[in-house]
Amino acid sequence: MEKIVLIMYLFLSLGVRPILAVVKVEPASLATVSGVVAEVKTEKEADLTAPKEEQNRLINLMKSQKVSGWWVTNSLKLGIRKAVADGVSPNTLVLLFLFPLVAALVAFSRQVIGVNGFGMIVPALLSVAFLSTGGLVGLVLLAFILLAATLGRVAIKRIKVPYLPKLAILLWLVSMSVLGLLLMSPMIGLERLSTVGIFPIMLFVLLAETFIEAQITRNLTTAMGMTLETVVLAFIAYKVISNPWIQAVVLLHPEVAVILILSIDLLIGKYKGLRLSEIWRFRKLVSR
Repeated sequence: MEKIVLIMYLFLSLGVRPILAVVKVEPASLATVSGVVAEVKTEKEADLTAPKEEQNRLINLMKSQKVSGWWVTNSLKLGIRKAVADGVSPNTLVLLFLFPLVAALVAFSRQVIGVNGFGMIVPALLSVAFLSTGGLVGLVLLAFILLAATLGRVAIKRIKVPYLPKLAILLWLVSMSVLGLLLMSPMIGLERLSTVGIFPIMLFVLLAETFIEAQITRNLTTAMGMTLETVVLAFIAYKVISNPWIQAVVLLHPEVAVILILSIDLLIGKYKGLRLSEIWRFRKLVSR
Protein backbone atom coordinates (compact mmCIF):
# COMPACT_ATOMS: atom_id res chain seq x y z
CA MET A 1 0.00 0.00 0.00
CA GLU A 2 2.89 2.37 0.79
CA LYS A 3 4.34 1.70 -2.68
CA ILE A 4 1.05 2.55 -4.37
CA VAL A 5 0.61 5.80 -2.44
CA LEU A 6 4.18 6.75 -3.33
CA ILE A 7 3.60 5.98 -7.02
CA MET A 8 0.44 8.07 -7.20
CA TYR A 9 2.05 11.00 -5.38
CA LEU A 10 5.14 11.09 -7.61
CA PHE A 11 3.35 10.80 -10.95
CA LEU A 12 0.54 13.21 -10.06
CA SER A 13 2.90 15.76 -8.52
CA LEU A 14 5.28 15.68 -11.48
CA GLY A 15 2.39 15.74 -13.99
CA VAL A 16 2.84 16.23 -17.69
CA ARG A 17 3.72 19.93 -17.80
CA PRO A 18 7.46 19.40 -17.24
CA ILE A 19 7.49 17.47 -20.50
CA LEU A 20 5.79 20.32 -22.29
CA ALA A 21 8.28 22.81 -20.84
CA VAL A 22 11.09 21.03 -22.70
CA VAL A 23 9.22 21.10 -26.00
CA LYS A 24 8.99 24.40 -27.85
CA VAL A 25 5.46 24.73 -29.19
CA GLU A 26 4.65 27.28 -31.82
CA PRO A 27 2.10 29.95 -30.78
CA ALA A 28 -0.41 28.88 -33.42
CA SER A 29 -0.07 25.27 -32.36
CA LEU A 30 -0.45 26.25 -28.70
CA ALA A 31 -3.72 28.03 -29.41
CA THR A 32 -4.98 25.03 -31.34
CA VAL A 33 -4.06 22.67 -28.53
CA SER A 34 -5.92 24.88 -26.06
CA GLY A 35 -8.97 24.62 -28.28
CA VAL A 36 -8.59 20.85 -28.37
CA VAL A 37 -8.49 20.71 -24.57
CA ALA A 38 -11.66 22.78 -24.34
CA GLU A 39 -13.34 20.54 -26.90
CA VAL A 40 -12.41 17.39 -25.00
CA LYS A 41 -13.75 18.86 -21.77
CA THR A 42 -17.12 19.62 -23.31
CA GLU A 43 -17.56 16.29 -25.07
CA LYS A 44 -17.43 12.70 -23.92
CA GLU A 45 -14.03 11.11 -23.74
CA ALA A 46 -13.14 9.86 -27.21
CA ASP A 47 -11.56 6.53 -27.99
CA LEU A 48 -8.14 7.08 -29.52
CA THR A 49 -7.82 3.35 -30.25
CA ALA A 50 -10.73 3.53 -32.72
CA PRO A 51 -9.25 4.42 -36.13
CA LYS A 52 -11.97 6.90 -37.05
CA GLU A 53 -13.27 8.46 -33.82
CA GLU A 54 -10.64 11.15 -33.17
CA GLN A 55 -9.32 11.28 -36.70
CA ASN A 56 -10.83 14.63 -37.70
CA ARG A 57 -9.53 16.37 -34.58
CA LEU A 58 -5.98 15.14 -35.17
CA ILE A 59 -6.09 15.99 -38.89
CA ASN A 60 -7.25 19.52 -38.07
CA LEU A 61 -4.45 19.76 -35.54
CA MET A 62 -1.88 18.87 -38.21
CA LYS A 63 -3.41 21.34 -40.67
CA SER A 64 -3.03 24.11 -38.10
CA GLN A 65 0.76 23.67 -38.11
CA LYS A 66 2.84 25.08 -40.95
CA VAL A 67 5.74 22.74 -41.72
CA SER A 68 8.76 24.57 -43.07
CA GLY A 69 12.54 24.47 -42.79
CA TRP A 70 15.21 21.89 -43.44
CA TRP A 71 13.73 18.59 -44.55
CA VAL A 72 15.72 16.38 -42.12
CA THR A 73 14.46 18.28 -39.07
CA ASN A 74 10.88 17.82 -40.27
CA SER A 75 11.23 14.31 -41.66
CA LEU A 76 8.78 12.72 -39.22
CA LYS A 77 6.25 15.54 -39.64
CA LEU A 78 6.37 15.13 -43.42
CA GLY A 79 6.25 11.34 -43.13
CA ILE A 80 3.19 11.50 -40.88
CA ARG A 81 1.37 13.80 -43.26
CA LYS A 82 2.23 11.61 -46.24
CA ALA A 83 1.01 8.49 -44.40
CA VAL A 84 -2.26 10.18 -43.37
CA ALA A 85 -2.80 11.36 -46.95
CA ASP A 86 -2.33 7.75 -48.08
CA GLY A 87 -5.01 6.53 -45.67
CA VAL A 88 -3.14 5.68 -42.47
CA SER A 89 -5.17 6.62 -39.37
CA PRO A 90 -3.56 9.47 -37.37
CA ASN A 91 -4.89 7.76 -34.22
CA THR A 92 -2.65 4.79 -34.92
CA LEU A 93 0.35 7.02 -35.49
CA VAL A 94 -0.21 8.91 -32.25
CA LEU A 95 -0.50 5.66 -30.29
CA LEU A 96 2.76 4.41 -31.81
CA PHE A 97 4.46 7.51 -30.44
CA LEU A 98 2.72 7.26 -27.06
CA PHE A 99 3.41 3.57 -26.43
CA PRO A 100 7.18 4.14 -25.86
CA LEU A 101 6.22 6.88 -23.40
CA VAL A 102 4.16 4.35 -21.45
CA ALA A 103 7.09 1.94 -21.52
CA ALA A 104 9.31 4.71 -20.11
CA LEU A 105 6.82 5.32 -17.30
CA VAL A 106 6.77 1.61 -16.48
CA ALA A 107 10.58 1.45 -16.53
CA PHE A 108 10.74 4.48 -14.23
CA SER A 109 8.29 2.94 -11.80
CA ARG A 110 10.28 -0.29 -11.59
CA GLN A 111 13.84 1.06 -11.73
CA VAL A 112 13.44 4.19 -9.61
CA ILE A 113 10.30 3.72 -7.51
CA GLY A 114 10.51 -0.05 -7.03
CA VAL A 115 7.08 -1.20 -8.16
CA ASN A 116 6.84 -4.95 -8.74
CA GLY A 117 3.80 -5.45 -10.95
CA PHE A 118 3.62 -7.86 -13.87
CA GLY A 119 6.54 -6.94 -16.09
CA MET A 120 6.62 -4.29 -18.79
CA ILE A 121 4.08 -5.35 -21.41
CA VAL A 122 1.06 -6.04 -19.20
CA PRO A 123 0.73 -2.54 -17.64
CA ALA A 124 1.51 -0.92 -21.00
CA LEU A 125 -1.23 -2.90 -22.74
CA LEU A 126 -3.65 -2.25 -19.90
CA SER A 127 -3.15 1.51 -20.26
CA VAL A 128 -4.17 1.24 -23.93
CA ALA A 129 -7.17 -0.89 -22.90
CA PHE A 130 -8.24 1.85 -20.46
CA LEU A 131 -7.86 4.33 -23.30
CA SER A 132 -10.33 2.24 -25.30
CA THR A 133 -12.92 1.71 -22.53
CA GLY A 134 -12.54 4.86 -20.49
CA GLY A 135 -11.24 4.92 -16.94
CA LEU A 136 -14.29 4.11 -14.82
CA VAL A 137 -15.80 1.58 -17.22
CA GLY A 138 -12.43 -0.11 -17.60
CA LEU A 139 -11.95 -0.42 -13.84
CA VAL A 140 -15.44 -1.90 -13.39
CA LEU A 141 -14.94 -4.40 -16.20
CA LEU A 142 -11.46 -5.35 -14.99
CA ALA A 143 -12.67 -5.86 -11.42
CA PHE A 144 -15.47 -8.08 -12.67
CA ILE A 145 -13.09 -10.19 -14.78
CA LEU A 146 -10.63 -10.62 -11.89
CA LEU A 147 -13.48 -11.60 -9.56
CA ALA A 148 -14.83 -14.08 -12.13
CA ALA A 149 -11.36 -15.57 -12.58
CA THR A 150 -10.85 -15.97 -8.83
CA LEU A 151 -14.25 -17.57 -8.25
CA GLY A 152 -13.79 -19.76 -11.33
CA ARG A 153 -10.46 -21.03 -10.03
CA VAL A 154 -12.10 -22.01 -6.76
CA ALA A 155 -14.96 -23.72 -8.63
CA ILE A 156 -12.68 -25.90 -10.81
CA LYS A 157 -10.04 -26.56 -8.20
CA ARG A 158 -11.09 -30.18 -7.71
CA ILE A 159 -11.40 -31.04 -11.40
CA LYS A 160 -8.76 -33.69 -12.16
CA VAL A 161 -7.34 -32.47 -15.46
CA PRO A 162 -3.87 -31.19 -16.44
CA TYR A 163 -2.95 -27.52 -16.00
CA LEU A 164 -3.54 -26.28 -19.56
CA PRO A 165 -7.02 -27.85 -20.00
CA LYS A 166 -7.92 -26.50 -16.57
CA LEU A 167 -6.76 -23.04 -17.60
CA ALA A 168 -8.83 -23.34 -20.78
CA ILE A 169 -11.89 -24.19 -18.65
CA LEU A 170 -11.16 -21.17 -16.47
CA LEU A 171 -10.96 -18.86 -19.49
CA TRP A 172 -14.24 -20.35 -20.72
CA LEU A 173 -15.86 -19.46 -17.40
CA VAL A 174 -14.46 -15.94 -17.53
CA SER A 175 -15.65 -15.45 -21.12
CA MET A 176 -19.15 -16.67 -20.29
CA SER A 177 -19.24 -14.39 -17.25
CA VAL A 178 -18.27 -11.36 -19.34
CA LEU A 179 -20.84 -12.36 -21.96
CA GLY A 180 -23.51 -12.47 -19.28
CA LEU A 181 -22.45 -9.06 -17.97
CA LEU A 182 -22.62 -7.50 -21.44
CA LEU A 183 -26.06 -9.01 -22.07
CA MET A 184 -27.35 -7.70 -18.76
CA SER A 185 -25.63 -4.28 -18.88
CA PRO A 186 -28.61 -2.38 -20.43
CA MET A 187 -30.95 -3.86 -17.80
CA ILE A 188 -28.75 -2.90 -14.83
CA GLY A 189 -27.98 0.62 -16.01
CA LEU A 190 -24.49 -0.01 -17.41
CA GLU A 191 -25.16 0.84 -21.05
CA ARG A 192 -21.56 2.01 -21.54
CA LEU A 193 -20.37 -1.58 -21.11
CA SER A 194 -22.36 -2.70 -24.13
CA THR A 195 -20.17 -0.52 -26.39
CA VAL A 196 -16.86 -2.01 -25.21
CA GLY A 197 -14.98 -3.84 -27.96
CA ILE A 198 -13.30 -7.23 -27.79
CA PHE A 199 -9.79 -5.74 -27.74
CA PRO A 200 -9.81 -4.34 -24.15
CA ILE A 201 -11.72 -7.39 -22.88
CA MET A 202 -8.99 -9.70 -24.18
CA LEU A 203 -6.33 -7.57 -22.51
CA PHE A 204 -8.19 -7.67 -19.21
CA VAL A 205 -8.49 -11.44 -19.53
CA LEU A 206 -4.73 -11.54 -20.12
CA LEU A 207 -4.22 -9.82 -16.77
CA ALA A 208 -6.64 -12.28 -15.17
CA GLU A 209 -4.58 -15.19 -16.49
CA THR A 210 -1.40 -13.63 -15.10
CA PHE A 211 -3.20 -13.04 -11.81
CA ILE A 212 -4.21 -16.69 -11.57
CA GLU A 213 -0.69 -17.87 -12.39
CA ALA A 214 0.66 -15.64 -9.62
CA GLN A 215 -1.81 -17.21 -7.19
CA ILE A 216 -0.61 -20.69 -8.15
CA THR A 217 3.13 -19.98 -8.11
CA ARG A 218 3.12 -17.62 -5.10
CA ASN A 219 0.12 -16.85 -2.89
CA LEU A 220 -3.12 -14.87 -3.01
CA THR A 221 -1.79 -11.88 -1.04
CA THR A 222 1.26 -11.47 -3.27
CA ALA A 223 -0.85 -11.91 -6.42
CA MET A 224 -3.33 -9.27 -5.27
CA GLY A 225 -0.55 -6.84 -4.40
CA MET A 226 1.17 -7.25 -7.77
CA THR A 227 -2.16 -6.95 -9.59
CA LEU A 228 -3.08 -3.78 -7.71
CA GLU A 229 0.30 -2.21 -8.44
CA THR A 230 -0.04 -3.13 -12.12
CA VAL A 231 -3.53 -1.64 -12.38
CA VAL A 232 -2.53 1.59 -10.59
CA LEU A 233 0.48 1.99 -12.86
CA ALA A 234 -1.59 1.26 -15.98
CA PHE A 235 -4.25 3.75 -14.90
CA ILE A 236 -1.68 6.50 -14.34
CA ALA A 237 -0.15 5.77 -17.76
CA TYR A 238 -3.65 5.90 -19.27
CA LYS A 239 -4.25 9.35 -17.76
CA VAL A 240 -0.96 10.56 -19.27
CA ILE A 241 -1.52 9.25 -22.81
CA SER A 242 -5.16 10.37 -22.87
CA ASN A 243 -4.10 13.95 -22.16
CA PRO A 244 -4.76 16.11 -25.28
CA TRP A 245 -1.59 18.14 -24.63
CA ILE A 246 0.59 15.04 -24.75
CA GLN A 247 -1.16 13.82 -27.91
CA ALA A 248 -0.69 17.22 -29.55
CA VAL A 249 3.00 17.40 -28.66
CA VAL A 250 3.87 14.00 -30.13
CA LEU A 251 1.84 14.75 -33.26
CA LEU A 252 3.09 18.29 -33.91
CA HIS A 253 6.67 17.74 -32.70
CA PRO A 254 7.39 14.04 -33.29
CA GLU A 255 11.16 14.50 -33.74
CA VAL A 256 11.47 16.18 -30.33
CA ALA A 257 9.16 13.59 -28.72
CA VAL A 258 11.19 10.65 -30.05
CA ILE A 259 14.50 12.08 -28.84
CA LEU A 260 13.01 13.12 -25.50
CA ILE A 261 11.56 9.69 -24.75
CA LEU A 262 14.82 7.98 -25.69
CA SER A 263 16.73 10.40 -23.45
CA ILE A 264 14.38 9.60 -20.57
CA ASP A 265 15.01 5.88 -21.09
CA LEU A 266 18.78 6.42 -21.01
CA LEU A 267 18.53 8.54 -17.85
CA ILE A 268 16.45 5.86 -16.14
CA GLY A 269 19.05 3.28 -17.11
CA LYS A 270 21.77 5.39 -15.47
CA TYR A 271 20.03 5.29 -12.10
CA LYS A 272 21.87 2.86 -9.82
CA GLY A 273 20.78 3.99 -6.38
CA LEU A 274 18.22 2.65 -3.96
CA ARG A 275 14.67 2.55 -5.17
CA LEU A 276 12.29 5.00 -3.51
CA SER A 277 10.24 2.18 -2.03
CA GLU A 278 13.41 0.75 -0.48
CA ILE A 279 14.36 4.16 0.93
CA TRP A 280 10.90 4.45 2.47
CA ARG A 281 10.97 0.89 3.77
CA PHE A 282 14.40 1.28 5.40
CA ARG A 283 14.04 5.00 6.23
CA LYS A 284 14.96 4.46 9.88
CA LEU A 285 18.25 2.79 8.93
CA VAL A 286 19.01 5.36 6.21
CA SER A 287 18.44 8.27 8.60
CA ARG A 288 21.06 6.98 11.07
